[in-house]
Amino acid sequence: MPKGGIRIMVYKKFTTLIVTTGLVALGAVISIVGGLFLTNFLKYDRHEQKDFIDADAYQAVFLANDQIYFGRLKNVNSDYLLLKDVYYVKVGESGSGQLIKLGASEPHGPKDEMIINKDQVMFWENLRFDSPVVKGIQNKKP
Repeated sequence: MPKGGIRIMVYKKFTTLIVTTGLVALGAVISIVGGLFLTNFLKYDRHEQKDFIDADAYQAVFLANDQIYFGRLKNVNSDYLLLKDVYYVKVGESGSGQLIKLGASEPHGPKDEMIINKDQVMFWENLRFDSPVVKGIQNKKP
């Protein structure tokens, strides 16, 4: 084989090696950048729940067991919420609801706060100051 043919073969192998290495490096960079993009920019929970809790308002907390509690919500940590000044609606035999303060009628005498596992919370809402529930709470206060 002439000397020029060997040079061409070596050149082709070297070029193939460079192109392959470049493609692998490019793939790694794209994977890293894509991973960072997905973890930092596409998170569904970019904001913490406490950022959405209006500290001046009452909240309605809807639990997975269909119970609804009203009170002042605070974010304790990534697993639990704290609800203070707690009320709930007790439905009577006639079907009408009555707003009850937690601890007022329960035989076990709970304190006026609840620590709620976030896994049990379907959603919560900040209540308007003129909502019927907030007005009912204000009417029950001394």
